[in-house]
Amino acid sequence: KAIAEAKAAGFLGKNILGTGYDLELYVQPGGGAYICGEETALLESLEGKRGNPRIKPPFPAIAGLYGCPTVVNNVESIAAVVPIINDGGDEYAKIGIGRSTGTKLISASGNLVKPGVYEIELGLPVEEFIYSDEYCGGIANGKRLKATVAGGSSVPILPANLTLKYANGEPRLMSYESLSEGGFATGTMLGSGGFIAFDEDQCIVRNTWNFSRFYHHESCGQCSPCREGTGWLEKVLHRLEYGHGKMSDIDLLVDVSKKIEGNTICPLGDAAAWPVASAIRHFREEFEWHVKEPVKSLSSNYGLANYAVPIEKKVEEVKQDNL
Repeated sequence: KAIAEAKAAGFLGKNILGTGYDLELYVQPGGGAYICGEETALLESLEGKRGNPRIKPPFPAIAGLYGCPTVVNNVESIAAVVPIINDGGDEYAKIGIGRSTGTKLISASGNLVKPGVYEIELGLPVEEFIYSDEYCGGIANGKRLKATVAGGSSVPILPANLTLKYANGEPRLMSYESLSEGGFATGTMLGSGGFIAFDEDQCIVRNTWNFSRFYHHESCGQCSPCREGTGWLEKVLHRLEYGHGKMSDIDLLVDVSKKIEGNTICPLGDAAAWPVASAIRHFREEFEWHVKEPVKSLSSNYGLANYAVPIEKKVEEVKQDNL
């Protein structure tokens, strides 16, 4: 409908507004495959083929749709072009912080008072985004925050204390640089902006299994590490969740994750491995509890434990701040 209105107003088609410039827009619905979010799989799908990612190079800008140079962008990126062209890059860069300029759409879900889609200025403190009435309004039903997935299911999960602050105790911000501070040891990624909050009654093992089940289903099967590895991740996590796990399964999950990561044509393999590896890194005690208490874990959850305990600065860091 929007395209039809733009055409009727003379903003699309041949010789737009007498400028001699031609432009046509088309909407091509996808088949719903997650793998087609990868740019070359998307192009394969547009060409009527199975959505398998291509080996790069060549990149789409050199050989894309039907072998022609093709630029592939998210709609959010294209939308940001308008204010940049109209007001200039310097003006646009005044919004945000550091290299994370402009605004970002965050799709907030999970155990929040006000889940929804929010356009935020990059650099907003994570704590403000979660707890302020302007945004998510806090954790639903008066419960406490246990963990978050900050940028969609493919990014590392973080416990509440590392979500709100760095490992040195400083506040963490909603920006690409801030969320990734500390690497995967203590950080995560902003990614697609799919923000999920988990309260104290959520099970990290079950959530991780749910993610792995999704990635196993959505793997195109082209690369054996992803095709076979995602199946193993799902199978072992299912075992742990339903009371049949062994302590050795936890290290097996870490090992399989390492064998998938970096060994596939596209990042879906990484996306499947990172949630598992990070869940075990930060919530290993909960995984071990599922092994030690197989019957109890079927009817109750591990709880909050120390995942929300505020991070205290080290003595030397406090001294440095006071210099």
